[in-house]
Amino acid sequence: MIIKPFTPHPALQPYILAYACVEVNEHINASNPIHIFPVDYTVMCFSLDGKKQIHELNTAHTVNYPLGYVGFLSRLRSFDSFTKKVVQVYFKPFGAYKLLGVPQHYFTNSATDMESIFPTLRSTICQMQDEIACPQKVISILENWLLQRLLLSENICTARIEYACSIIRAYAGNIGIEALARQVAMSPTTLRDHFKEKIGFNPKTFGRIVRFSQLNRLLCENKNVKWADLADKFEFFDQTHFIKEFKHFFGCTPSQLHKKGKLSFTGKLTDDLGL
Repeated sequence: MIIKPFTPHPALQPYILAYACVEVNEHINASNPIHIFPVDYTVMCFSLDGKKQIHELNTAHTVNYPLGYVGFLSRLRSFDSFTKKVVQVYFKPFGAYKLLGVPQHYFTNSATDMESIFPTLRSTICQMQDEIACPQKVISILENWLLQRLLLSENICTARIEYACSIIRAYAGNIGIEALARQVAMSPTTLRDHFKEKIGFNPKTFGRIVRFSQLNRLLCENKNVKWADLADKFEFFDQTHFIKEFKHFFGCTPSQLHKKGKLSFTGKLTDDLGL
C-alpha cells in the first residue's frame, strides 16, 4: 500500500486531520480482503480509478459512487472488492458535523453518496474526475469546496463536544458518562444527545473506539508488546473481556493477529499517517 499525505489548509486544520492519496497495490478478493476496523476519525473518499465498485465480504452491499462519506464504525468491516486508488479526507471526530452540518448518526456503520446529500456537488465531482491523473489537484478542488462549507457553517459550534472528546482521549476511553458530564457541565442526557448528533454514537461507544484506536497505535509502534500488558494498560476488567473486545474490533483474537503479523488497511493508515 502506497500512502502520500497532504496537509490541510490552516483554516480547516481544527476539523481535518489530513488528506492522503492511497494506492492499494495488491490483489483484493475473498481470500485476501481489505479489513477496516473502527478508528477515532471519519473519512471522505474519492475514487481515482475506473473501478469505483466496493463490495463488502459476505453481504449484498456494494458501493459504486465516486465521492462517499463513511461515518464512525462500531465493528470490523471486510471488503473483497475495493477501488485501487483513492483520495481521502480524515475528519476529526466532530469535524464532519461542523463542515457538513448533518447529524452524524445518519452515517454510522455505513457509506453515503455525498452527491445525494449535496446535489450541487455534481460540478465539483466532475472537476475532480477531470483531474484524476493528479491527486494534488483533486485535493485542491475538494478543499475549496470544504472551505466554502466552513464559511456556511459559521454558526455551528462544536467546542464543548471537542472538549469532551479530548477528555475521553486523555482517559483512553475509560471514563463514565456521569464523570464526563460533570467535566463538560452538561447533564448525561444532554451529553448523549450532543454526541449522537455531532459524533454519531453515544460517549460510551465512542470511548470504546478511542480505547482501541490508542491500543492499535501502540501495536503499530511496538510489535513485541505483551498482550497482558495491553489489557492492564487499557484497564480491561480481565483477559476474557480484553479478548472479547479485541475480537469485536479487530476481527480476530490477539494470538491470531500475532500469527498473521499483518496490519489491516486502517492499521496501515494509522501507522503511516500518524492518525
